[in-house]
Amino acid sequence: MHDLGGTIRYLISTFRAGDAIDILLVAIAVSWLLRIIRDSRAFQMARGLGLVIAAALLARHFHLAATSWVLGSFIILWAVALIVVFQPELRRMVSTLGEQRFLSGLFPQPQFEYGEITEACRIMAQQGWGGIVVVERQTNLTGFAESGTIIDAAVKADLLATIFTPGSPLHDGAVILREGRIYAAGCTLPLSEARTQVATFGMRHRAAIGITEETDALAIVVSEEQRTMAMSKNGQMTPPLDLETLGSMLALHSSGKEAK
Repeated sequence: MHDLGGTIRYLISTFRAGDAIDILLVAIAVSWLLRIIRDSRAFQMARGLGLVIAAALLARHFHLAATSWVLGSFIILWAVALIVVFQPELRRMVSTLGEQRFLSGLFPQPQFEYGEITEACRIMAQQGWGGIVVVERQTNLTGFAESGTIIDAAVKADLLATIFTPGSPLHDGAVILREGRIYAAGCTLPLSEARTQVATFGMRHRAAIGITEETDALAIVVSEEQRTMAMSKNGQMTPPLDLETLGSMLALHSSGKEAK
């Protein structure tokens, strides 16, 4: 107890203002990271890894050599698997850094025809056609675009709606917009595994959430069953939107003034 008290007094006597700032910065960084990865597969695995580490420490404390060796080997394998699974969260973290306001000013995004997008969504909702339109931002979506068909055409409402016409060869996939043009169609997107959201959503909504979990893209979804529209950003899906609200949100994105 005496040694502990002496250690505490030593730490207090040597504590500097810079140490407080250092601790605060680390706390902010950890909090920000946890906010990004919460509800993800990587976060669930990290929690499991924490339990295994705690069990390994207990085994070592009670001198359980065999158990300690097994748990130690398991920790190494789990850590490697965690790095692999954590890749989408790492991409999302870098994307979040890249979309900060001061960087957006240095690297402005090209304008896109949000009016044509909302008109296409109106047509699809009216006809009962489902679809996903993904707007590329800083994160390059070439890997996802290559799963579909490269089009490289102007953004026109009639063309977008035609792509999602039932029976069209490309209607089951997503359309990716790049630099104000339709870059690709019929694209396959990753499905979200976030437990708090996917239970209430269908495949299209899960795909829209999935692409915005892994990248900084925007994803607009038209529901075939409900004939409603919604938008996903940063892995979060909005409630159903009316045409005016969707247009306003896309206009804010086009002007670069959307809320972070």
